[in-house]
This record gives sequence, C-alpha cells and structure tokens, in this order.
Amino acid sequence: MSTTRILIVDNDAEHATSNRKILETAGYEVMVSETGKGGLESARTYRPQLVILDVMLPDINGFSVCQELKDDETLSAIRVIILTALGTSGESYLSKMAEQHKADAFFAKPVEAKILLNRIGELLTKTTAVTDVSKVKGKILLIDDDPDFLEATQQILVANRYEVVTAENGEDGIAKAKYESPDLIILDVIMPGKDGYSVCHELRKIDQTRPIPVIMLTAVGQQLSKPEYAVDMAIDHQADDFIDKPVDSQTLIRKVEKHLRR
Repeated sequence: MSTTRILIVDNDAEHATSNRKILETAGYEVMVSETGKGGLESARTYRPQLVILDVMLPDINGFSVCQELKDDETLSAIRVIILTALGTSGESYLSKMAEQHKADAFFAKPVEAKILLNRIGELLTKTTAVTDVSKVKGKILLIDDDPDFLEATQQILVANRYEVVTAENGEDGIAKAKYESPDLIILDVIMPGKDGYSVCHELRKIDQTRPIPVIMLTAVGQQLSKPEYAVDMAIDHQADDFIDKPVDSQTLIRKVEKHLRR
C-alpha cells in the first residue's frame, strides 16, 4: 500500500516515539532519525513528503538541516515543520528563524496532536495539489455531517494520494456525486435531512451515479438493539460495503483500494 511518508528528526526518544504513534494511527508511514546528518541521509534515501524537525540535535542544528533540505533541488519540495522546545520566551524569534530557513511551519513543544495533524494535513493537501495528476489514485466523495470526522478522514485519504470532495448532508452529497463524478463514495447514515440509506438508494436510481462504489462508514449500529441489522439495511439499500465507526486508517484504506480495484 502506498502511503505518505513522514520523517521525524529528533533525538528525544520519548517525544519521537509519541509523535510516531500519533502519525501512524493517522495512516502515515513514519521513519525516525536521531541526528541532523542522519535525517538528511534518510530524506535522500526514503524521500518523505514531510519532515518534522527538532532544532537541538547532537550534531548539526535543525535550522541548518532545514536550509540544506530546501537548498537541494531534489529535496526542496519536502514540507518541513520545525518542532522544538528551544525556549518559550523566544517563540516569536524562533518562528522567524524557522521562516528564514525556509521551514513551512513552526511549533513549540509540546503541541497538541490535533493541531499538529491539522497542520500536516494542510501542508500535504497543498503538496498534492501541485503534483502531477497522474499520481492521484482516485477521487473520493465523503458525505458526513461531523466536521471532525470529515477533516480527519480527508487527511488520511489525501495522505494516501486520493483527491477528496466533502459534503455535509445527503442532498449536497447527491448533487456533488453527480457534479464531481467521484470514483468512490464514503457515506454516513445519521445525517440531518436525508439519511445515508436513502442517499445510497437514490444514487442507485441515477444513471450517472449508479456504478459508483459506496462504502457506508457509520456508527448507526450503536443505536440499534441489534447492531448487525445496520449491515443488512446497507445491503438492502445497495451499498457495496459497511464499516463501523470508529475505524482505523489501515482498514479504511484497504477497503477503499479493494473497491477502487473493482
């Protein structure tokens, strides 16, 4: 499975391990280097899409590593986030230094996981937008009224080189399915207005959207006395697959790739 690679360059083993777990849970492939020179070598060897870089390293400082990455034409497209505990009173100055050394973002340690993942998602989305469209693996429409779910799932899919379109209700989802012609639809059930089962049934009645695979990804089973009946209803409404929330990123990507191959 082709995933987005992130390189962590940090000699604080506890912090690096914590961030690695957060990123891997979000669906990223993660490598760790404890030195600046090792980080540069890993960047040249593994070609990550993004580097999370500490400043206080045992050999060369992170600002110099960032500058070298950005000055190398073969590595300059890699997004770099400076993440450091080098003082709190000087955060403004450090942020300016990061910018002068061509970093794409700066955070002082510690940073909340959600904030870090949001920034990573934004940087990777920008990267995907400028890459050759031939590298995009498919267009996916997400239909769900939960903005946090939309944001988190979009990040996972973009990290795996999918173009993502979102809709926050059933009517908008049907309209975007017709307008955007996605390769696959991920659909919640519990939404304001038209529920997901009805949306799926209606999509099957439209010539243009009938062939599009539909994966229902929802927590509706938790609200039923017989949770397994949620799957039966999905099948009755002609969905191609059903996944209970919450779902881990690897399972989601595996299901997406399965139905796109079909």
